[in-house]
Amino acid sequence: MTLALQAPEGAALDFLVLFAVVLGGPALVERARIPGIIGLLLGGFLVGPNGLGLIGAGNETIPELGELGLLFLMFSAGVELDLALLRRSRTTAVGFGLLTFTLPFVAGIAAGAVLGFSTPAALLLGSLVASHTLLLYPTVREAGLASNRAVASAVGATVLTDTIALAVLAVVAGTETGSGSTARIVGELVAGLTVLTAVSFVVLPRAAHAVTVRLGGDGTVRFLVTLVSFLAMAALAEVFGIEGIVGAFFAGLAMNPLVPKHGQTMHRLEFAGSALFVPVFLVSTGLLLDPAVLVETETLRFAALFVVACLGGKAVAAALSIPAFRTTRAEAGLMFVLTVPQAAATLAATVVGFEIGLFGTAVVNAVLVLILVSIVVASAAAGPFVRAVEPPAVVERPLGERVALLVTSAPPPPLAAEVAARLARADSGVVDAVLVRRPDRHAAATHTGELAALAAYAARAGFDGALRLEVDRPLAAALASGARALDATAVVAHAADAFDAGVAPGDPPPGAPATVVLVTGTATTIGGVVVCSPAPDPSAPARMAQAVARALGARDPGGHRPVDGLRAGELGVVGVPGLAAARALPGPPAGAALAVVIPPAGPPGPA
Repeated sequence: MTLALQAPEGAALDFLVLFAVVLGGPALVERARIPGIIGLLLGGFLVGPNGLGLIGAGNETIPELGELGLLFLMFSAGVELDLALLRRSRTTAVGFGLLTFTLPFVAGIAAGAVLGFSTPAALLLGSLVASHTLLLYPTVREAGLASNRAVASAVGATVLTDTIALAVLAVVAGTETGSGSTARIVGELVAGLTVLTAVSFVVLPRAAHAVTVRLGGDGTVRFLVTLVSFLAMAALAEVFGIEGIVGAFFAGLAMNPLVPKHGQTMHRLEFAGSALFVPVFLVSTGLLLDPAVLVETETLRFAALFVVACLGGKAVAAALSIPAFRTTRAEAGLMFVLTVPQAAATLAATVVGFEIGLFGTAVVNAVLVLILVSIVVASAAAGPFVRAVEPPAVVERPLGERVALLVTSAPPPPLAAEVAARLARADSGVVDAVLVRRPDRHAAATHTGELAALAAYAARAGFDGALRLEVDRPLAAALASGARALDATAVVAHAADAFDAGVAPGDPPPGAPATVVLVTGTATTIGGVVVCSPAPDPSAPARMAQAVARALGARDPGGHRPVDGLRAGELGVVGVPGLAAARALPGPPAGAALAVVIPPAGPPGPA
């Protein structure tokens, strides 16, 4: 009997080859201390039409998946930015952002002119070498330097450089592919960018929140809502002749406050991006690599000028930050390390330029050389500069970064839940729901049912945090244990739960590493927020009460009002040193509410 065997082909083989490269490419090159991104690019070349030919030149499946990966990459660039860090260093970030964009941009245009590029091609070249990707930010963050002013400025500059680069891309691509006069095309692009900005930052967040609440808000729904969001904005951008990656980036910036960096949705996005979307895009880009073109004199000449324009411009911008922003040499080096790596926006602009006919194969290969050189140089320089900058002695974490809501039943008291949600929302944080129960071996089924009810409530409220069960301890003790277990920055509970009959009127156990907020009162919702601590009081409880009131939306956190002067619908905020003092406070008037703030008894957990 003769077996009729045939060579495998079709989607199954394409995906097998693709994910074999995704799995093995980075692992192989990282053994030689080469960044994994290079392994994906080289792997794409190896299996592509210019390598082994396992993925042929006519294949459409992998490039289309790569396009999805490109949109996701630009979305994640916007959604992962630390906007709170940007706000704290906005002046320096804007100044440095203009420097680190303008200098390479001008150098890139000059390089294009020297190489004989057309004006649109030279502008696009300038924009792509002026952008950057924060590939080495995790390295700097793990060294404890995330709160450094120079690092914050470099991170904030990313918003400006990438936004300007994508705006240049939108104009260049629109004028090259559109029909009609230049004035008409520019007018259409301006109108399109205006509509895109309005929809992204006004309509999209509200619609995403409404859909999440309507459909239940569990992890799967929240993840799919984010995917639909950036695809919708990419499609809207294309309606006006703007590249889809601009819409995806705008969607990321708009969804940033709704996707907390420590939340479950962010973890799912990071997993999907690192395991699927971004690697697929890099492999699809590697399919364009052509060694025959890479070693040509023209390609090498292009690459040399690109490297000089990019690295030279970024280096000069970092050096100018020393006199302009009074950074040290080591901090200026960190700014260079963070802003020189080329990846996301660079690859995006290059691919678009190739697709619309502004760039040829030689330019694409030269840009890939630029990406390789920029990553290797930044990686090599990171270690010395990171070691030269002293990390701050204490890293102050935002009050609402991780809020633990402790409850004894589900659903939680509405006032406590609203206070927890407001605190987290102020710092783009998450709310972890903790159910505290007394030990009862016969109540396991009740615990399970209440946990399910609490999980459903948390999903509807959009907490996006963890769910935890604390057993065998009164809630007053759980204020400290819950903070430690969840690495919380604030703990919110209803005062009646904290002062139940089984708790002695003492302070929380020593070392409770989070601000405690106890809520009481009969208000059905929070109308206004006022401070009830005496205005001239400089104590730690009074200062913490002002910080909590500011986060909750107080218009005048420096003012004060007696507790018995609260009006219906108002939430008063008062600071006390411990639970004993909290128990001694008078209750708020009917229809009002009171948030009793107890400052941390010890330093916060590790950032």
